[in-house]
Amino acid sequence: MSSSPPSNGKVRPITRWGTPILHRSVRELKSSELGTPDLDTLIADMFATMYAAGGVGLAANQVGVDLKLFVYDLTDKGTRSWGIVCNPVVETHKAPVTGGTKQGQHPTEGCLSYPGINASVVRPRSITVRGLDQHGKAIEFHAEGLLAQILQHENDHLNGVVYGDHVPREVRDKMDSKYEELERRKAYPDNWPVSKTTHQWGS
Repeated sequence: MSSSPPSNGKVRPITRWGTPILHRSVRELKSSELGTPDLDTLIADMFATMYAAGGVGLAANQVGVDLKLFVYDLTDKGTRSWGIVCNPVVETHKAPVTGGTKQGQHPTEGCLSYPGINASVVRPRSITVRGLDQHGKAIEFHAEGLLAQILQHENDHLNGVVYGDHVPREVRDKMDSKYEELERRKAYPDNWPVSKTTHQWGS
């Protein structure tokens, strides 16, 4: 892997919750699709889109692409972690924790496909990720804390699950009500983040 993510990508519109591709499993990449210019372009565009939206992770179906692939880039406690995982498999360890425990350091999640909304989600804090890099080389690594939370969130996307599926019904209803208000105000343009927003996330 190179020392830094690709920087030559084009920003794409982000697909929103309710779009069918976000609510079903997407397909694995074939060996013939790995290491290709088309895949390199998609990955570069995903990083560019994620950065433009102020995110730390993005799954391929969040830009409307039917492939099991996600990218991520975050800095936590002074340590930067970034990467590309194709055909990921996530193994969880230990019991899930919540924001009410000392271990639950990062319980609140948002989603670029449901912009402006946050909610607390219960997730295991320790995972192992297995998959392939963009060239087809096998990768395996351990993640904890915030990184583990983000990677589980992105892997969920590839299996048709959004974080709103993990919260209680009353919480989801409040989320949906707030999002409907943001939609009425057109806080996030349909082609966001190609077009910018002036909305302060969470306000």
